[in-house]
Amino acid sequence: MDIHGLQKLTLLDFPGRVACTVFLQGCDLRCPFCHNGGLVLGGMEPVTDDAGLLDFLKKRRGLLDGVAITGGCCGGSFRRCCAR
Repeated sequence: MDIHGLQKLTLLDFPGRVACTVFLQGCDLRCPFCHNGGLVLGGMEPVTDDAGLLDFLKKRRGLLDGVAITGGCCGGSFRRCCAR
Protein backbone atom coordinates (compact mmCIF):
# COMPACT_ATOMS: atom_id res chain seq x y z
CA MET A 1 0.00 0.00 0.00
CA ASP A 2 1.41 3.39 -0.94
CA ILE A 3 1.12 6.22 1.56
CA HIS A 4 0.84 9.56 -0.22
CA GLY A 5 1.00 11.76 2.85
CA LEU A 6 1.70 11.49 6.56
CA GLN A 7 0.96 14.16 9.10
CA LYS A 8 2.92 12.97 12.11
CA LEU A 9 0.86 14.91 14.64
CA THR A 10 -2.74 16.06 14.65
CA LEU A 11 -4.82 17.39 17.51
CA LEU A 12 -7.85 18.00 15.26
CA ASP A 13 -8.67 14.69 13.58
CA PHE A 14 -9.21 12.75 16.81
CA PRO A 15 -10.72 15.33 19.23
CA GLY A 16 -9.17 15.27 22.66
CA ARG A 17 -6.46 12.82 21.57
CA VAL A 18 -3.01 12.88 19.98
CA ALA A 19 -2.99 11.17 16.59
CA CYS A 20 -1.36 11.11 13.18
CA THR A 21 -3.09 11.36 9.80
CA VAL A 22 -2.35 8.98 6.93
CA PHE A 23 -3.31 10.09 3.41
CA LEU A 24 -4.09 7.47 0.77
CA GLN A 25 -4.51 8.29 -2.91
CA GLY A 26 -7.75 7.97 -4.81
CA CYS A 27 -11.37 8.03 -3.73
CA ASP A 28 -14.63 6.79 -5.20
CA LEU A 29 -16.47 9.84 -3.88
CA ARG A 30 -16.29 13.34 -5.36
CA CYS A 31 -17.33 15.49 -2.42
CA PRO A 32 -17.45 19.16 -3.46
CA PHE A 33 -16.02 20.23 -0.08
CA CYS A 34 -13.02 17.84 -0.11
CA HIS A 35 -9.76 19.62 0.72
CA ASN A 36 -7.61 16.69 -0.48
CA GLY A 37 -8.24 17.13 -4.21
CA GLY A 38 -4.66 16.26 -5.13
CA LEU A 39 -5.09 12.87 -3.50
CA VAL A 40 -8.49 12.17 -5.05
CA LEU A 41 -7.44 12.65 -8.66
CA GLY A 42 -4.00 11.08 -8.34
CA GLY A 43 -0.67 12.31 -9.56
CA MET A 44 1.05 12.58 -6.17
CA GLU A 45 4.13 10.49 -5.52
CA PRO A 46 4.05 8.16 -2.48
CA VAL A 47 6.02 9.28 0.57
CA THR A 48 6.33 5.75 2.00
CA ASP A 49 4.73 2.31 1.87
CA ASP A 50 2.88 0.19 4.43
CA ALA A 51 6.16 -1.12 5.90
CA GLY A 52 7.38 2.45 6.44
CA LEU A 53 4.06 3.40 8.02
CA LEU A 54 4.17 0.43 10.39
CA ASP A 55 7.76 1.31 11.37
CA PHE A 56 6.66 4.88 12.11
CA LEU A 57 3.71 3.68 14.20
CA LYS A 58 5.85 1.22 16.19
CA LYS A 59 8.22 4.05 17.12
CA ARG A 60 5.24 6.17 18.27
CA ARG A 61 3.59 3.42 20.33
CA GLY A 62 2.54 4.93 23.64
CA LEU A 63 2.72 8.47 22.23
CA LEU A 64 -0.18 8.38 19.76
CA ASP A 65 -3.75 7.66 20.79
CA GLY A 66 -4.95 6.99 17.27
CA VAL A 67 -4.47 7.10 13.51
CA ALA A 68 -6.80 8.96 11.16
CA ILE A 69 -6.83 7.51 7.64
CA THR A 70 -8.18 9.64 4.82
CA GLY A 71 -8.55 9.15 1.09
CA GLY A 72 -8.11 5.95 -0.81
CA CYS A 73 -10.73 3.62 -2.17
CA CYS A 74 -13.10 2.79 0.67
CA GLY A 75 -11.53 -0.48 1.75
CA GLY A 76 -9.43 -1.39 -1.29
CA SER A 77 -5.75 -0.82 -0.48
CA PHE A 78 -6.44 -0.49 3.26
CA ARG A 79 -7.98 -3.98 3.36
CA ARG A 80 -4.90 -5.45 1.62
CA CYS A 81 -2.58 -3.83 4.18
CA CYS A 82 -4.53 -4.97 7.22
CA ALA A 83 -4.84 -8.55 5.95
CA ARG A 84 -1.18 -9.12 6.94
